Amino acid sequence: MNGKPKKSAGTGRKVGKYTILSKIAQGGMGSVYKAKHPTLKRYVLLKKLTLKGGPQFTERFRREARIMMDFKDDHIVQVYDHFKEGSSYYIAEEFVDGVSLEQLIRRERYLSNEAAALIFYEVCRGLQHAHEKGVIHRDMKPGNILISNQGEVKLVDFGIATSLQDSEEGLTRDGMTLGTPSYIPPEQIDNAKSVDRRADIYSLGVVLYEMLTGKTPFPGSFTAETIALIHKGRYTPPKRLNPKIAPALAKIVARSMRPNRRRRFQDLRQIVRRLERRIKRRDPATIRRALKRVIQGREIGDVYRPRRSWAFWLFTGLFLAALLAAGGYYLYLKGYHYEIIQPDRYGSLVVSTRIPASYKDPKDIYIASVLYRETEGELVRIEEPGLRFRVREIAERAAGQEDSYFLESERVYLATGRYRLKVNLEGQLHWRSFFLGSRTYQKQHLDTASGKRLEIRLEQTPPLPLEVRWEVRDIRSGDDLSDSALLSVFLTDRWVRWNPRIAASLTTGASYRFRVEHDGYYPQSFNLLIKAYQPLLQLDAELIPYPGTVSIESDAEGLQLLLDDSPSYLSGGRERVYRSLEPLEAGSRQLVLDPGEYILTVKRDDRLSRSLPVIVISGRTVRVDVRYDGAARKLEVTLK
Repeated sequence: MNGKPKKSAGTGRKVGKYTILSKIAQGGMGSVYKAKHPTLKRYVLLKKLTLKGGPQFTERFRREARIMMDFKDDHIVQVYDHFKEGSSYYIAEEFVDGVSLEQLIRRERYLSNEAAALIFYEVCRGLQHAHEKGVIHRDMKPGNILISNQGEVKLVDFGIATSLQDSEEGLTRDGMTLGTPSYIPPEQIDNAKSVDRRADIYSLGVVLYEMLTGKTPFPGSFTAETIALIHKGRYTPPKRLNPKIAPALAKIVARSMRPNRRRRFQDLRQIVRRLERRIKRRDPATIRRALKRVIQGREIGDVYRPRRSWAFWLFTGLFLAALLAAGGYYLYLKGYHYEIIQPDRYGSLVVSTRIPASYKDPKDIYIASVLYRETEGELVRIEEPGLRFRVREIAERAAGQEDSYFLESERVYLATGRYRLKVNLEGQLHWRSFFLGSRTYQKQHLDTASGKRLEIRLEQTPPLPLEVRWEVRDIRSGDDLSDSALLSVFLTDRWVRWNPRIAASLTTGASYRFRVEHDGYYPQSFNLLIKAYQPLLQLDAELIPYPGTVSIESDAEGLQLLLDDSPSYLSGGRERVYRSLEPLEAGSRQLVLDPGEYILTVKRDDRLSRSLPVIVISGRTVRVDVRYDGAARKLEVTLK
């Protein structure tokens, strides 16, 4: 763990079997200590979570320990133990004496191509091990990457990771956003529960961008503008900020950060292989020595391969020749040789269907087909070649015609004769009989010059009754408010309260506006387009309570303020952001908070502090008076 530990009053005490040596950090949910293992005779990092964090934080803490104890990789911090003592949970893990990548970037402003590539290579190897275990990190950022003084790269903080073998029930919901704004991909903003390894690959692309430029591509706050930029993939190209960036690394950044996850790298092995081509010696000892020099601010160019020799270019030429031969063989397998060798015996066939863009995303369309040949009155199924469909955009759209796209099969070549085609398109069964002429015959007619085309029509689904289910919860406590909440729907020109008659009148294939209300909470609206094939709508709303205010009057400056033992807090109201509690100044300080009970603490130093329970009620102001007598070292905190 980086940073110099601070001595504390708890030094020397035992927690479980571990002896506390010093406190490293203190947060709202717990503390981090440097401790000593009794039998391993080595330092460990002891992470403490108090039960005040609530059941969700407790379960995430335990899941982090369970997930990390399964890792056996030199690039991931090793977890030795996790246990509960008193009212707190603890994780004992490997102590890393060094710096975080975040600190290194801040110190150097940005890293050289060689240093960035080597660190990135080690990070990818560690994260690849996690992916092979079925674990997605979901919070990759420079602060969660440590580099020891011995040149070891370690991944930490799997607190919001998700595992394919471990249920997240109650921890992450559909639509919930987890992670750090500057580093998370578009799909994680929309729904953190449904991400896969490509989300981590996107975050690593941001990390590499920051290593090479010293900046993040997007601002670090969840604003509407930032979210729009992330979804559209609009950011300043890294070479504009640092023209010295190697083209190979710029390409890795660009492909890793594509907003469409299908166009990113699909597996970290693809990135690792690219980086290995540049690294001359990949044994762990050499890499550690090189990274020790990075920590010391020295160059490491000798780790990388020199410029390519004539032998390399000879090999490349031979490889390209082999590639051309393979391409020719591929064209043969695709049947294009029929165009030249047997045009009188074989014809080509393409099957397509036009889908309105408003209907479904192409990847969600179900289509399956079977080809039969008619032989002496019997149908013989053709196993090969099968019809494989792909998306083809429509180049031009006629006036008054809605946007659409084609699902089109790859071209197949078949012997001339009579055929029947069975297509299952979105549950609609289509049969088509046809005669396939030879390529010689097809080229003589304009409509078949490029091959016979069969188009299958998707019939529009009639509207269905729409079933609406809804659930309402408090955004802070998670309490179920469904029984006392009010659901309304906007019809014609006014809001109408939900009732059985309204419920029976709604159908699919229409747009609706819903509003959820509850006493003491801000209302929440939903503007929804219900597609014709979507007969069930589930509305899950988390309502924000109207806030209250804590007004603090102080006659002294420099007093430290804590809320529930934390130097920061989540503000109440619609704009819910984490704010730091700056030292008090003489005068008035206003804190806008969600309703509930809090512990307000005012400190002069570790030996002089006062705490006061404060109950915040919606729409009301609680007034707190702080008086400090420096001569008598007397501190008073009272309710007015």
